[in-house]
Amino acid sequence: MSNKKFDVDYTTKPVDRAGRKSTLSMFMIMLGFTFFSASMWVGQNLAAGLNWWGFIWAMLLGGLILAAYTGALGWIGAESGLSLDMLARRSFGTKGSWLPSAMISFTQIGWFGVGLAMFAIPIAKELLHLEVTPDFMPWQGYLLVAIAGILMTASAYFGIKSLTIISYIAVPAVAILGTVAMIMAVRRGDVGLIEQFSRGTKDLGVIAGAGLVVGSFVSGGTAT
Repeated sequence: MSNKKFDVDYTTKPVDRAGRKSTLSMFMIMLGFTFFSASMWVGQNLAAGLNWWGFIWAMLLGGLILAAYTGALGWIGAESGLSLDMLARRSFGTKGSWLPSAMISFTQIGWFGVGLAMFAIPIAKELLHLEVTPDFMPWQGYLLVAIAGILMTASAYFGIKSLTIISYIAVPAVAILGTVAMIMAVRRGDVGLIEQFSRGTKDLGVIAGAGLVVGSFVSGGTAT
């Protein structure tokens, strides 16, 4: 009996043709990756800090920068079949690759933690009717964080197949429910969508707004 183990994550070799996923599967996974509560928080801050046209230009500029950067990385990864760490080793050498790998690792830990908190706190407030403040959260809130963390980790543990299945379910659901929620919020307001942008602090410039757009996904785009 052979004791040879198969590297399902392709950590030391390029992804072969048999291990590659369809364009639709990758599209759904990546779209699900961008449907993230922190990105929605960035959108809220852009709306508060910019007027309508400033918001549009910041989104376009930040989106173009992200598209060029992540698109180039995606093309290189697709053509070579190499993971982020293997590309980093080829670009910077074995020891030189430690820095970009560490930067991506730490930022992804932050992404994970922020996502858990932004899930657990609204659930604790709205469904469990708990009092949560910046200085205090009851034990039930921490329990929700732990449960959400286990579920998120489990989906990754079971591999790309589980992520694909979840994405096929979650992406349409978030797109539909998010659109409905946005329409309901606008209808319940006393002014229209564009007029909503006349409110808020309006203390952001277009370049600063574009920086928020880029910063909201540049780490995730680099990693994937």
